Amino acid sequence: MINTYIPYFRKKDQNILRQCLKTNFVSTAGPLVKRFEDDFSKRYNFKYCTAVNSGTSALHLGLKAIGVKEGDSVILPSYTFAATANAIIYNNANPWFFDCDEDFNLPIDKIEKILKSKTYLNKRNLVLKKNNSIVRAIIPVSTFGKKLEFNKLMRFSQKYNLKILFDTAACHDPKIFNFPKNNKMHFCFSFNGNKTLTTGAGGMFASNSKNITIKVKTLANVGKKMSKYDYEDVGFNYKMTNIQASLGLSQLDNLNNILSIKKKFFKNYYEKLKNLKNTKCFFDPKNQNWVFVLIVKSYNNFKTIQSLFRKSKIQLDFFWKPLHLQKPYKNFIRENLKFTELIWKRVIILPSHPGVTKNDQKKITKLLKTIND
Repeated sequence: MINTYIPYFRKKDQNILRQCLKTNFVSTAGPLVKRFEDDFSKRYNFKYCTAVNSGTSALHLGLKAIGVKEGDSVILPSYTFAATANAIIYNNANPWFFDCDEDFNLPIDKIEKILKSKTYLNKRNLVLKKNNSIVRAIIPVSTFGKKLEFNKLMRFSQKYNLKILFDTAACHDPKIFNFPKNNKMHFCFSFNGNKTLTTGAGGMFASNSKNITIKVKTLANVGKKMSKYDYEDVGFNYKMTNIQASLGLSQLDNLNNILSIKKKFFKNYYEKLKNLKNTKCFFDPKNQNWVFVLIVKSYNNFKTIQSLFRKSKIQLDFFWKPLHLQKPYKNFIRENLKFTELIWKRVIILPSHPGVTKNDQKKITKLLKTIND
């Protein structure tokens, strides 16, 4: 089976894990977590980072630390992984689902029109007329690991006094984050096994705000700051383990190589597939580093390709099913989601991990060309 995504490990990854095991520091205690946080901060141009046990945990604590409270509303796209909405609900707040545009970004202009008609200002807080909840924050999502318009989104959030938390779970190219950031921009990463950089499971909260980072770190450490059993808050057992951090350090060391491999075969996919009929390559060679995406003309096209791929032992499943269409999220407020509902059954994710061989790519592109002939 040619999988959509599997981890990419070297002997060095195995060796560093063995070294970690020899030290007996395999839980949340140990020196490698701090080292991983520091190395990630330097590599991705952040002042502070807190390593946690999942990207979901980073989102949960990030929202809590920036002040999302019970009854608040938080803007997010419906076309996202469940963790984005779950993190809001964990804070007893309410997701407010919005459509995405053709670039899979939150359409700021459309959102602004909706805010002007459906909210009002009360003591600098944006209040949703329908339920009188404070619209506290916005979570833009880096769909497919693509670059976001960070500064544009930041300006928008400041205009409406919204907190902003970037869900960059799968956006792992350090070059994308090489820009000046203010201390109100906060970012959450995932290191799940299907990500470009993996620690098996794990995540990172990254920020230039010392105060917010301290809050996240305390909450992740069962509410403790310094003393072993002195608690400052009702926290969570969300810390990353030393053994995960050891793998993260090894993956960081190999990150340039991983990104280089992916860049080459993503380019090969694009060159081979850019002229297919009824199919569009959704690909930005500079700013997309997780998965290679095709948009087909219809759901029938998707099913045809899925059937052929499965017969050829190539994995192909739906990427994300919009959250507003699913049972746990159906009762939350949503806007017109026309594009989201149109596009989700037409998104094809090709095998995108660094272990994809030239023969694999040849097999995949040949099958796609056969369908389009």
